[in-house]
Amino acid sequence: MKIRYTIPFKRKIFIDDHWPVPFQNGTLRIIDDEGHTKAVEITFENQPSNYSPDFSKNSDGVIAATLTHRDMRLHPTKVQLDNAISFLECMFDIDLVTDEILAEYEAETEKEVEEIVVSKIASEPNEPLLPLSFDFLTRALMAAQNSEGPSFESTLIRSARKATAKKAYIDSFRYSFLLIEATFGGGNFKTAGLKNSLKSSENFREIVTSVLMENFPIGEDQNSPTAVFIKSRPSIDEVIDHLVDFRGFYFHGNMKRKNAWRPDDQSQAESLAHLAASIALNLSMQATKALFSPEFERQHFDDAKRAGAIIVFQVHYNFREPDENFDRTLELRFSIPGTKPTSRSAFYIFQNFFSAFQSRHPLAELKSANCKMVETGQQIFDLKFYVD
Repeated sequence: MKIRYTIPFKRKIFIDDHWPVPFQNGTLRIIDDEGHTKAVEITFENQPSNYSPDFSKNSDGVIAATLTHRDMRLHPTKVQLDNAISFLECMFDIDLVTDEILAEYEAETEKEVEEIVVSKIASEPNEPLLPLSFDFLTRALMAAQNSEGPSFESTLIRSARKATAKKAYIDSFRYSFLLIEATFGGGNFKTAGLKNSLKSSENFREIVTSVLMENFPIGEDQNSPTAVFIKSRPSIDEVIDHLVDFRGFYFHGNMKRKNAWRPDDQSQAESLAHLAASIALNLSMQATKALFSPEFERQHFDDAKRAGAIIVFQVHYNFREPDENFDRTLELRFSIPGTKPTSRSAFYIFQNFFSAFQSRHPLAELKSANCKMVETGQQIFDLKFYVD
């Protein structure tokens, strides 16, 4: 029996290039629909027919409207996918709906046709488009194969994102601060101890410094406490004090105080939510460092090579060295994983070519560069410079 799982993305995603990759003892591929990536499909062949679901029967032999699942593949598949996606959730608003898997059970022999009672269980969600590079998904699958995903970080940062999208800024701040406190709070919950723990963490101070150098969004209410505070160019210690003080306000406030927060007035917390979310996002990015292992980069390339998903680009370029009165012509070749040229891969080739040119001919004047696919001769880019 062949088992096929189709796991939908909750929102539309754009993966511009992809190919089949190994998954457990089966194969994983991306499913596109009208230019958008809508789902992940995983296929296992030569599986026992008793893995397919069946209808339960009561004591009278009447079929009840209850499905009995015996699919031994489903749980480990869901576990690895959930762990893989938790890596990506730390960086992207991505949601692979593993609780709504479409499972299909296809007979491979005549005997199995009779044994398979339920051949399909289906459901489909729908959400907006998210651009995603295929290698992020393959790296996440590799990382999740040998270790647990950062589900703690991804759960909180995802909740903060969803709250922000709903303009529930108070909840967004709470989720972000929960991640900050859990990671760097050192078990302290009182104000003084918590401030001291955050201030004494060099890692946390580096994250806050990085966030203050970014242009994270200020809320529409330019007169909110955090908006005014950020405009004053605060120090790291002042930012920590600000966050912890508002943690006390939004976590422990009560309705009896005169300036108590109100859930129907979120504007005052918008800039605060953006500040905390920026810090939490930087923090959660650290939980994804396993994705960027050089080993995974090599494996991604090797898997693509085995799948025949390698594109070779050739760049012919003309240049002139200083003190020479003639042009030279050379060529460079670049091999990258892929099955078709995309705007992203074209830009990647251009970046690598330009970097290589500057390294090899640091003082030379680049006249032109023409890139084509070696296999098909398809033109990728054609650059000409008109300045002497």
